[in-house]
Amino acid sequence: MKYNRDRFLSKAIVCFLLIIGVQAFSQKETEVNLEYQFLKSESIAQDKLFYFYTVIQKNPSIEKIFTNNKYLKKVLRDQKESISKAADTCGVNSECHFNSFYWSEKAVDEVSKELKKMFLKHVELKNLVKNHLRASGNFEKYAALNDQELLLKIWIDTCKGLNNIIDVYGKGDKPLYAKIDSIGYDKTSVFYNRLMDVNVNSIANDLEKSTLFFEPSLQMTLNLLEINDRNEIEIHEPMHEKENKLAVKHLKNINWEQYKYSLILVPGFGPEEEKVALSPMARFRLKLAVERYQKKLAPIIVVSGGGVHPYRTVFNEAVEMKKSLMNDYGIPEKDILIEPHARHTTTNLRNTARLMYRYGIPSDKKGLITTTKYQSAYITRSSFNKRCLKELEYIPVEIGKRLNKNDIEFLPKIISLHTNNIDPLDP
Repeated sequence: MKYNRDRFLSKAIVCFLLIIGVQAFSQKETEVNLEYQFLKSESIAQDKLFYFYTVIQKNPSIEKIFTNNKYLKKVLRDQKESISKAADTCGVNSECHFNSFYWSEKAVDEVSKELKKMFLKHVELKNLVKNHLRASGNFEKYAALNDQELLLKIWIDTCKGLNNIIDVYGKGDKPLYAKIDSIGYDKTSVFYNRLMDVNVNSIANDLEKSTLFFEPSLQMTLNLLEINDRNEIEIHEPMHEKENKLAVKHLKNINWEQYKYSLILVPGFGPEEEKVALSPMARFRLKLAVERYQKKLAPIIVVSGGGVHPYRTVFNEAVEMKKSLMNDYGIPEKDILIEPHARHTTTNLRNTARLMYRYGIPSDKKGLITTTKYQSAYITRSSFNKRCLKELEYIPVEIGKRLNKNDIEFLPKIISLHTNNIDPLDP
């Protein structure tokens, strides 16, 4: 079959340029500042889930812009009236109470329009995006957006996060992993509905303290997490000053060139029995990791896993694995980092990648995932990346070679810093 060679080459060149253009857009140079100093509110949960709100509250010039905005004043005033009315009239009808705190699609859209105007008017908001939202890395998934688009996308995401907490830990809707992440009460019980009534009346009594339009809904979500005793994201924080203090200090003295790998990651495996602190499967994984550590393949072992199995367990996988490494194998504490928040294999890898960036572990040096053969096989299947895209909306690490039944090479990706406030137990 004959064809026009010049025409074929022309099309090929166009396709190549389009591919390069797409890659250039998706691989825009990051503006993350790994030395960025995070601002802190009175709530670790707020800072992790809704850092956008913390930045507004803790920047006096930005806070003033938001509190003085006429439209946002009205939004806050209307919400206060709705909450006060609910406190007086809803009684034990929890659904009635939640309506006052929920962000409707229309309300989100109207505030978005106002934020657009504010962004064009105030240079402080432009600086906010550059110096905090981009620099923090918390919104890295949106790095390719322009500043205004990024601001609006973050606003929309925060509303989804607020609404999701109300849905799951207020209304009792099923989360993605209902077996381990569900509400802690019978939502139909008299006690629970009375508890929600008391909760809303407490917020209503403190409404005068709210000066920013998002604060009443934010307070409701933080209350719901506390009421359900879901404080997973707060435990052991700040880690670099607590459980990881010695290891973080030691990292500065490591000669990384002496090691083939930057670290050995051991994903946790939670037991199903209530009184068992450490699963036998996790113990096998630790044994394998210690063998690699003793061969000096890497200077650091990272143990990753939260308090997941069984439901509402009092044990934390990472903490128990660290104890075993020290007590059973004599591994020095300075050579162990814990990552105590991951609830799934996807976040074992994502959260470890975050530690690498935040703690200054070389991100261009391969890490080693050491685990039992079934999980090892799972991580290297294409279905694992598909799961990451479905649940995280990005792939947090680059999976490399599967060296044998137990070991996989990987490299972290900077996008792993992006927080997911739709998962309030491990964002």
